[in-house]
Order: sequence, then C-alpha cells, then structure tokens
Amino acid sequence: MAGIRVLSAAAVRQGLTALAESFGAERAGGVTVVFATGPQIGARLGAGDDVADIVIGPEILMDRLAGEGRILGASRAAIGGVEAGIAIKAGAPAPDISTAQAVAKALLAAEAVVFNKASSGDFIAEMIAGLGVADAIAARVHRFEDGAQAMGFLAATEGDTALGFGQSTGLRLHEPLGITVIGPLPVVIGKVTTYLAACTPEAADPAAARALIAALTSATGRDRFRQTGVMAGNL
Repeated sequence: MAGIRVLSAAAVRQGLTALAESFGAERAGGVTVVFATGPQIGARLGAGDDVADIVIGPEILMDRLAGEGRILGASRAAIGGVEAGIAIKAGAPAPDISTAQAVAKALLAAEAVVFNKASSGDFIAEMIAGLGVADAIAARVHRFEDGAQAMGFLAATEGDTALGFGQSTGLRLHEPLGITVIGPLPVVIGKVTTYLAACTPEAADPAAARALIAALTSATGRDRFRQTGVMAGNL
C-alpha cells in the first residue's frame, strides 16, 4: 500500500510531524512530509508534478490552488492559526514591542531587519510600510527564500539591535540557530494566518488522505497543534 505524501508549509511543522508519525505508524507505507514555503508549494504544484496527496498551506495560497484545480476545494479543513512574531539575536537585549509605535522605534534602531520571501514575509513588508518606516530602513532590510536562511542571518549579525520577523511557530523552530523569540506583534498591527489542509486530485488513496486530514483536525490533533503554538481555527 502506498504511503501518504504531504506537502506542507513549515509553520505547522512541530505538530504535523508528531501527528503524521502517529498516524503513519498504523498504516502500511506510512506518511511522508515535505516542508516548503508557500511560493515553493505553488511552484511545485503549478509545474504539474504529482508531488503530494495532501497540501497544507496558508488560506490565501489554498484559495488560489483551489481555483486552479490543484487541490480539491471541498476537502479543505482548518488546521489552525499562527501569529506573526518577532525575534532577536540570542543574548541581545529585547526592545519594547508592546505597541505599534514601539515596534516602529525598534525598526528604526535596528542594524538589520530580516524576514522571508514567502506570503508571511509579504505581510511583514506591508506592516513595515503601514508604520511609515519602510523608506527609512530599506537599506537594512534583508529577505531570504525561507525562515532558516533568514534566522541564520539574524543570528550572525554583529550587533544587538537586529530584528527578525516570521510566523511565531517557525521562529521558535529556529531558536537553536542562535535567536530568541520575544513575542507576537501587537494586535493592532499583527496577523493570525490560518492554515488549511486539503487533498489533491492526484491522491493515490483519497480515503486515506481524508482520514489523515480528519485526524489532524480532530480534538486530539488540534490539542497537539495548540501545544506547539498553533491556535484553534475554523473555515
């Protein structure tokens, strides 16, 4: 029996990895999970490659993929929501991020501002523009293909004022690189991104794929995701 292939955004990595291992242990073939950024997921599916039975990604991406017929819209189910967060170099003093004005001040003082090129990074760019500091810090903004590259750069900065932004769950995954997550963005400028799971038309075993999605979105599944920082969410 073929295993279930999952192509997923990294923001739900911790909970998904544990749940996929548990589900896979009970069926032949197991579950294989590949993590990628939103743009990478879209590119792989857009190329027509038969790469996954299930896709997990941010709602904006999943809506587009459903419109393109890359996923089955009717199979979509909410995994949960993830807050945008802020990180600093490990050991650096944490700036005040309690208000939008405080975040703007920290951005203006930062030696570098780091985030990815995925949809979560696009939101950060919009947030910075909304604070009115985009032009002032443009020369110090560094964007990377994924969170690991971005946070590796943050950890390697020379001073103590650099800031990194990303999905809070993803940032925590990269703390071993030498960064520290200091909290979510203030509510007034923050965002909770909802992540959805859906089957693809190419699923080798549609019933098994639906069963895994049901497990991920069950009370047990959502509790496991909650323990890793993913908030309960609904479509």
